[in-house]
Amino acid sequence: MSYSPFQPRVIPIFVYYIFISIFGTIITIKMYLKWKERKVRPPLYLALVFTFLTLTIITLMIGLLEAIIIGEYREIYRISLPLGYVMVVLADIFLFIFASHMTNKGKKAFLPVALIGLIIAIMIFLPWNWWGVPQIDYAGKLNIRIYSTLILVLYSYLIYIYIALIANKIKKNVEDKIMYTGLKLLFYSMLSLMLLFAMLIGDTVLITFGHEGYSEFIYIAWLFGVIFIILSYFSLIMPDWLIKRINNKYKQ
Repeated sequence: MSYSPFQPRVIPIFVYYIFISIFGTIITIKMYLKWKERKVRPPLYLALVFTFLTLTIITLMIGLLEAIIIGEYREIYRISLPLGYVMVVLADIFLFIFASHMTNKGKKAFLPVALIGLIIAIMIFLPWNWWGVPQIDYAGKLNIRIYSTLILVLYSYLIYIYIALIANKIKKNVEDKIMYTGLKLLFYSMLSLMLLFAMLIGDTVLITFGHEGYSEFIYIAWLFGVIFIILSYFSLIMPDWLIKRINNKYKQ
């Protein structure tokens, strides 16, 4: 089996991943500190969501680092891709748990959500995905990568849409403006995640039709990932300046 040569044009994406992983790590640590301070579960669940999303970026970054050093996309890179997607599945599961505690809805659905996530994780690791393998090596063979990606996206979208709908429904009946704003931010954070996956699909489609991958879609995708982290963090942990701004807004 052959290896694809590393393209220097990917180096800016590697640098981009470094900054995102640093930002994600800082926010994750802050969330863990808030959990220790408050001793309640929602900050812990959201911290786990941030942890797995940050690990996704770090995993992808390690795979690219191997390619930069060796000059080819080899074994570490190939394992980093499915491992990164599995981290996203875990983030989805804990995001669902977090939203269930925040909205007091959907707790009975946890087991089905977790079981479906496990099945998707297994599917992602099947050899017929050909992660990081040159197209010439699997031409004419079974290739399920596009289906694995689409199933993961569908699974994630169902979770995000469910959370967005619940948050939007509850905020209509909330009089407390701080809680109202928190639910509103949670709603917009779900939209950010949906846009993240839309961009990842765009990159996957380009690969399917012969593009080398790591297109502009990747930059936009993880920009939405950063927006999700910021919005969801503020939806639960509102700094004093934001609370003051909310109060001033609704006093007018």
